[in-house]
Amino acid sequence: MDQRIRYCVELEKVRELPDFQRIPAEARFFIVKDYLKKQTQSGKQKGGGRYTAKGFCDANKVPQRTFFNWLKVYRERGIEGLVPKYGSDSCRETSPQKKGKRYVISISLDIVAGKSPVALEEVGKIIAASPLIAPECKAVFSQGFKRLCDLARQKSALKVEPPLTEEEKHRLELYRAGNHKRHSAKATAILMMDAGKSMLDVGLETNSAERTLYRWLSQFNTNRTGFIETKPFSQARINAREIRVTRIIDILHKMPSLYGINRSSWTYGAIAEAYKQEYGFSISETIIQRTIKETGYSWRHARKVLTSPDPEYKKKVERLMDTLKGLADGELFFFIDEVGPYRVRKYGGRRLMPAGETATIPEFQRSKGSVQFVAALEALSNQLTWIFTDNKGSNSLVTLLSRLVGAYSLSTKIYLTWDAIGVHSSKVLKAWIVEHNSADIGPAIEVIPLPANSQFLNVIEAVFGGMKRAVICNSDYRSVKEMQEAIGKHFENRNEYFKANPKRAGNKIWDSEKFDLEKLAGGLFKRM
Repeated sequence: MDQRIRYCVELEKVRELPDFQRIPAEARFFIVKDYLKKQTQSGKQKGGGRYTAKGFCDANKVPQRTFFNWLKVYRERGIEGLVPKYGSDSCRETSPQKKGKRYVISISLDIVAGKSPVALEEVGKIIAASPLIAPECKAVFSQGFKRLCDLARQKSALKVEPPLTEEEKHRLELYRAGNHKRHSAKATAILMMDAGKSMLDVGLETNSAERTLYRWLSQFNTNRTGFIETKPFSQARINAREIRVTRIIDILHKMPSLYGINRSSWTYGAIAEAYKQEYGFSISETIIQRTIKETGYSWRHARKVLTSPDPEYKKKVERLMDTLKGLADGELFFFIDEVGPYRVRKYGGRRLMPAGETATIPEFQRSKGSVQFVAALEALSNQLTWIFTDNKGSNSLVTLLSRLVGAYSLSTKIYLTWDAIGVHSSKVLKAWIVEHNSADIGPAIEVIPLPANSQFLNVIEAVFGGMKRAVICNSDYRSVKEMQEAIGKHFENRNEYFKANPKRAGNKIWDSEKFDLEKLAGGLFKRM
């Protein structure tokens, strides 16, 4: 049977309503009836449980709270309770609300208050003597009505002495337009007083009593607009805030496990729990979040750094920096390192691509050979010397040093620094340096070794990184020779640039203030 025929009697009650009320009411009615029907059927089945409202609401795409409200009003008032209410009508009851055996009836009176205070007092007496009004209602009414009568008796306008200046008016207008209700009421009252409005008009506009308006006027005449400003915090409140900040920071420097919290890192909720355990006071997560933000703390990921386990780390770094800063005329300083091998194959890297496209690199590639070299970077002129080699053994370093001695034969002394790998302390290399210094031909050579695991102190590492981004990433060279030519061309262009634009190699390694050995026990700089 069609639902409209089955429920025609109940639907008749809303038939005369306009469509914007009737159609939603009928839709709600059918949903409620469908639920009650299915609930009744499930109760009659043997061994079957009651029909759940959650599944029904999900199927009909109706929030559970909304559906239960419909169900409640339908059981109390039938289909008429399902009629939607709009605007101010949604706050009104169509029938008196029953409370026990009494009915509460709301009435309102429109009274022209400024015409006759005597008439207002008579109305007040009538309401106070009425047996139909409950005593608790009379008590609330008498307060507001007395305030109205007091305001109505004051015929003369309040005066602001001296009158408001244009700057004061502008500031009061800002206060009146603000969100702070108390400040807005004060500003409105002063502006209306300055405009010559009566006590009644000002009181009704700001919903304030007579004595409150007199107090505001007195305070304004004494302090002008300063009486509206927010009062500063008391010293006790400031002290309590400082103590709270100290306690929260102290908790942050401890592990959550010390407070029985099974976490390895803090959350705002965990901090609140630890605070209550430690000090016996509850504190909200919002206050914790605001306090931590004000102190400058923020959530940051830990960064892995290169650290040196060398017990003589500080001593070696101080020697390096003292040597750099104390270079005399004719003395040179070289950063030396080995690079490679780079396989000759297709490389990936960052590149500009159209939307929706991604470059691909084969996972398995056949190598066309490999390229490796040793290089030296002069600290003052920023010039690079390099040689391609088949291996990175001590013989390659000897060849590089021979080239340096020949290229800088007019220098008096050459300082070399390199990391602490085995080849740099080989017998062959040490013997060559001793033999060269003994021959007293060309510049003398002195080695300034870096601490163990301190590659970050070798400035030449940054040069190799720039070379890789420039000519290795996104490359696909056809032969070893082609890759070597590209690398050599890059270094030649770099040398030409710094000949035309002189600049020392490195950055922070020359600045003792930035390079703080006390704070940087193991050291890490991306650009030295």
